[in-house]
Amino acid sequence: MKQKLTYLCALAALLTATACTHDDAPGGTTEGTASAAFHITTRADGTTGIGQGQHAWLYLAERLPELPNGEQLYCDQCYDVSNGSYLIEGLTAQWYKLAFICLPQGVKAPTVDSDHEFNDYVIDYSPVLTNQDTQDALNANKDLAIYRQIIDRWLLPDERLTENVTLTRITGQFILDMGILKDQFPGRVSQITVSLGQVPQKVYLRDNGNGEILYPEDESTPKSQSYQFTISPETWEGNDHFRVYLDLLPFELKNATVTVKHLAPVVGQTEMQDVELPFPLVSGHHSGTGEKENISVKPNTRTTVYFRGMEPEEFEVRYAGFDNQSIDVDGDEWNGWN
Repeated sequence: MKQKLTYLCALAALLTATACTHDDAPGGTTEGTASAAFHITTRADGTTGIGQGQHAWLYLAERLPELPNGEQLYCDQCYDVSNGSYLIEGLTAQWYKLAFICLPQGVKAPTVDSDHEFNDYVIDYSPVLTNQDTQDALNANKDLAIYRQIIDRWLLPDERLTENVTLTRITGQFILDMGILKDQFPGRVSQITVSLGQVPQKVYLRDNGNGEILYPEDESTPKSQSYQFTISPETWEGNDHFRVYLDLLPFELKNATVTVKHLAPVVGQTEMQDVELPFPLVSGHHSGTGEKENISVKPNTRTTVYFRGMEPEEFEVRYAGFDNQSIDVDGDEWNGWN
């Protein structure tokens, strides 16, 4: 449980950041107190440390015997660890739950509140869902993921815990690959709209001790709503595949559609007119019942949906790591499937 100090040089650069409560971080170590030093990585974009535009936080939770329910987790301490390293000193030597999260720009870290109940803290992901505009949806490299790692540790008197902590995506990425547009449709495509229902917006910070992704309310039905992502292709004559990238919390797509607005010939007329064609977003594979399978967005996984023509339900689905590896193989940038 305790670990010896293994990288003195790295710790010399540790910075003390401001807590979410805007109180100063604990002061110098005193006799009988404990300390902990962490180096935090997400492997975002194949690099160490915290990805560009991301911010990381550490929540420190403990059990207080004086509370009515001894199993409640009290949490009124939150630290900004966005620089990738952090040292906490002057802690009471006892058991702690430490929750590390890394959030994209626009997503606020849960604010520690008056009742300090750790299990109630929720991350609101709706700013990403609302603001994934054309620029974001066409950018394969923009990191809009939520990363998380939660660990339990005993801190011992006059000892320093030193640990490397690697966070893992709890979000997934949905990729719609429409192929080469000029080969798929008879006339210029002006607009592609992805319509998704029952999209989770909020997720608990906690994980029930086993890495679970838990949603508010009854924890089985995500608090959700419908979203439409409308993308206007920038080119038409090119030979590149047109792809849409959407970062989402894990869920199963139901009654989802892709609507394509494009020029098409009209019977009895010489000129082409804009038409809109909807395509249900379901897998081309059949389940054991003979019905088409729903598509799922899975944590730490890219779900790629390939459009294969103008016939209804012509989608091929692949679940893979960052480099189209199978989900059971560790991907260089997505840190694999746990």
